[in-house]
Amino acid sequence: MLSGVLTEIYKDVRGSIEKKREKAEAEKAEIENASHQYEKNYRERHGQVKVFCVGMREPIPLDHVYVAVQFLDDHSRLSYRSPEEVEIAFRHRYRRGFISNADKRKDGTMVANEKQYLMLLGGPGVGKSTFLRKVGLEALKGENGNFEHACIPVFVELKRFTADQINIETLITEEFRTCGYPDPDRMTETALKLGKLLILFDGLDEVPAANVDNVVSKMGDFVDQYSQNRFIASCRIAAYKGGFTRFTEVEMADFDDDRIEAYIKNWFNSTSDQYRRQLDTEMGTAERCWDRLNETEHAATLELARNPLLLTLLCMVYDNSQNLPWNRADLYEKALNIFLEEWSAEKRLHQDAPIIQYLDIADEKRMLSEIAAKNFEENRLFFSKDELINQIQKFGDGNANTPPAFNASKILETILVDQGLFVERVRGSYSFSHLTFQEYLTANYIVGDTRSIQGLVGEHLHDQQWREIFLLIAGRMREADDLLIEMEVEAAKYINTDGLKALGQWIERITNTSNGQYDRITQRAFAIQEYFSLQLMNKVHKEIKDAVSGHPELEPDFSIDQVLHQGKAAYLNLVNSLYPFHKHFDPYMTNDPYFDLADCDLSFIAECYPDIYLYFQQNITPDVVFEHQQDPYQYTDISFYSVVSSELVNIFNEELKERIAFVRRVEEAKIFKRIDLQRMIRRFEAQREFIRVIREGKFVEPPRESIHNTWLSVLQITDNMFAISIEEMERYAQYVQAMELIFQCKKVAGRVSPKVWNGIENRFLTWEAVENET
Repeated sequence: MLSGVLTEIYKDVRGSIEKKREKAEAEKAEIENASHQYEKNYRERHGQVKVFCVGMREPIPLDHVYVAVQFLDDHSRLSYRSPEEVEIAFRHRYRRGFISNADKRKDGTMVANEKQYLMLLGGPGVGKSTFLRKVGLEALKGENGNFEHACIPVFVELKRFTADQINIETLITEEFRTCGYPDPDRMTETALKLGKLLILFDGLDEVPAANVDNVVSKMGDFVDQYSQNRFIASCRIAAYKGGFTRFTEVEMADFDDDRIEAYIKNWFNSTSDQYRRQLDTEMGTAERCWDRLNETEHAATLELARNPLLLTLLCMVYDNSQNLPWNRADLYEKALNIFLEEWSAEKRLHQDAPIIQYLDIADEKRMLSEIAAKNFEENRLFFSKDELINQIQKFGDGNANTPPAFNASKILETILVDQGLFVERVRGSYSFSHLTFQEYLTANYIVGDTRSIQGLVGEHLHDQQWREIFLLIAGRMREADDLLIEMEVEAAKYINTDGLKALGQWIERITNTSNGQYDRITQRAFAIQEYFSLQLMNKVHKEIKDAVSGHPELEPDFSIDQVLHQGKAAYLNLVNSLYPFHKHFDPYMTNDPYFDLADCDLSFIAECYPDIYLYFQQNITPDVVFEHQQDPYQYTDISFYSVVSSELVNIFNEELKERIAFVRRVEEAKIFKRIDLQRMIRRFEAQREFIRVIREGKFVEPPRESIHNTWLSVLQITDNMFAISIEEMERYAQYVQAMELIFQCKKVAGRVSPKVWNGIENRFLTWEAVENET
């Protein structure tokens, strides 16, 4: 692919060298062989992906996994925004990954084609080196690639520049000499003079600090001298000090959702094992991995996936287990270690002032944990440089083993530049590079101080911002018994009201069957779901009665003729608007906080108890629950059925058959005790008989008791039980949310004693029992 460029270069070289014609063909063959060797060397050295710090078993061709990168359109986009404004955006619009829909993005290759001099900035592991290597590969492809300029790529690792004497021309010449190009010195000189090289300066931040100014000066002189060529350089944003006046500065954008999904697909399609690749395709492994990342409980993990290095780690984890771990603490620990020690070690950086001279890795984790926790406790995600330095110094001052050389400013600089754990979000304002790291480190700090568990629960159990930290604490603790008990005690405080106690007593009275196929938790969950469904229906039932009472022409005392002529249209409109009821729920929910609170369901039981809850997942959906309780029949008599179509009557009839089947399934499940479900079946059968008789033109009185009232009577629910206030509903919702978190914490915990967990299960949804226990 380099033949066209090389022909032009060697044409110029031959013009100044006397050669016999018979040597021309031999020289041409020599050039072609050298070109093949150069391309082979480039692909072997720079066209492979293998990241040791995430445990990759074998290298993968870069072309197989590469996903087109994006640059932020305006590198200084945050310089004119206040820290307060940026933090608000960080908290609310971009809770996890700091990605703004307002950020203008450009395709990286397009920018590389447009800009002759490009300075690429970004944090660690975002793909800066990968992008440079990829552009070089595209240049090697010539017209078949996406790089539009006929250039020979030369990849220069700046970390090799450790000495005072730096000669970039000599380095390029050695690249050509190694591959066997004839007269490599003259070739280098001519290629540079003609502007036929693409120089890829990788890792300015990896140059030893003592030599940075020298390297920047030499690079600047080289670019000025050979300005006809094309240049791309990369540097970590925290280490960049400027000095390249010709260069356009661009910042690497984090992966958005589309690029994460594309990378995952590429990853699972990149294996050289054809059998595994076919199996992954057939099983949809990439799609399942992507779907798993998008589940609510993995929101924090998805944030990490916006960094290509950490996304590689996540793909490895999923590849090894075909799942992402419920206990994410170990996963986050691994991700954190990549930045703390493994990434720098893998890249073999020449660190002049490694952090180890001030702190070992364990001490650094303790320090970062303290900074994370103290700021998170104060609801602070952004902090100034001075605040960070003061917090680092405070940590050092509080330890008698702190070495005399301890230097807070140098430590912060190392964390910013070498590790990238802090990033500058807006000028002078910093945060952790990932919110997940601050959460993990906060959890790490709390686990190390058991005295803080009680205060944590009392202050933050109902704070959604702390949810992930509770889960991480449970995953980090050797035994989570004390945490779960404290959480249960705190949750119980929210249901200590007369109305909610009465509800708990009702649940205990009608469930607690010992011969059923489902345990007590499932029985209670179903009972409370029935209660709140009937509570909703009771409110709507009254709305319907009020609506019907507003139409006196529909009263049953009126003659059939009056109904047909005066009330037919109004009657039909009314019934059609109420049936099927669950499809017309919104009008009754408007501006009523009760409905939103009642939606706080117990669906997490299905997740925590999949085997025993399978019946309810398959047979009891929200639609079914509403349908078997709705009651458009209460106001229907012979006059109504005489004017409606047979199709609607058949729909009513079929629905009643489904309701009967539903009640029989509940009866078979043996959820309730001393509840006459056969009475409910008889009520539905009476409704079917009423429909059958009046369709034959006979006059018959409709059933006197409404379906709704029959349900209340069968389940022994009194009017007083529906007198729960909005405040009590809010407290119930908080209780359910807290208990859901307890169940999730148990799932990720390393160990929970059976005695403690059995007690929590036995007390779940039994308000009075909780009170007695606490």
